[in-house]
Amino acid sequence: MKNTLFMFLLSYAFLIIASCESPNKPVQLISLQSDRNFVWSGEPVKLFCNAVDLDSDKISYLWEAPAGQFSISNDTAIWIAPDSVGYYHISCIVSDGNGTSDGDLVKILVVKGGALIEGLVKNAVTGLGEDGIEVSLNGLEVLSDSEGFYSLYVPNFLNSYVLTGIGDEFCPYNGAINIPSDYSSNVFEHNFSISPIPDSGEIRIILTWGSNPADMDSHLITPEIDSVNYHISYSNRGSSNGAPFVVLDVDDVDGFGPETMTIKKLENGVYSYYVHQYSNYGILNESNGSIQIFDSPNCTGNLINIPEEGEGRYWDVFKINGENGDVTEINEIVDTEPGF
Repeated sequence: MKNTLFMFLLSYAFLIIASCESPNKPVQLISLQSDRNFVWSGEPVKLFCNAVDLDSDKISYLWEAPAGQFSISNDTAIWIAPDSVGYYHISCIVSDGNGTSDGDLVKILVVKGGALIEGLVKNAVTGLGEDGIEVSLNGLEVLSDSEGFYSLYVPNFLNSYVLTGIGDEFCPYNGAINIPSDYSSNVFEHNFSISPIPDSGEIRIILTWGSNPADMDSHLITPEIDSVNYHISYSNRGSSNGAPFVVLDVDDVDGFGPETMTIKKLENGVYSYYVHQYSNYGILNESNGSIQIFDSPNCTGNLINIPEEGEGRYWDVFKINGENGDVTEINEIVDTEPGF
């Protein structure tokens, strides 16, 4: 009798414990991305399958494609494109071994011709290549690789495109690409810079341009701070912890930029910003220069493109009211250095 009662109580306790256990949380596939949206026959595409399991269950990955060959390492796969051209859907299915699974697919175009728009995505504050940036063009998307490189396929070049770049903790990038009608190559280079979101109270100024002139220099003249007007440039990169509370983050000397300044704290008065063509070769108004101005924390600001008119080696760009952060655009090419 005692043994029977003991077994009954043991079974009852087991049922109570089992009923109190948390249900299995399903595995979730967060994203499936590739390092390019196209590939030539016989060449590789790298794919990334990002998944999470809140129970910390071991996740298994199943990769599938209608053709081609795989080299698989769990959440990463290399797909070798088949000979036949066309769109191919590559899928990744994740499972947790406890009855839940999730999946997604990515579309890759296999080609034997066409053209490329490619380049480097640089961090505007460090000047280094930035990986994991989602670069988009005409509905096509690709991630920049570990060195910041991206490549997008187009069947034929159009005269103009709008390219975007998006990354966690970065301000969104939107830039125009203009391709000359007589452009003869099948590869067009477009490098761009993407800014980390400025800290509270900061203003970030980013200069980018084309390959020629090779060296363009940013200059910022501050209002009087402790009776001194500071001139920030490559020869005086400023300070973030004391006056003038402005730093030249990056000084680029070989084309494209970025040339970046960050105003850490505004002082009362007027800030003046201009650009000097340091290189002897090239024409300033043919540089494809542009200025992005970002404030915090919403990355709102201004985009100023270099004017087509005017002659000289100086681009007088804008002024900032230190009391409220308002930007007054000047945007003129002049032959004398702008003053205080």
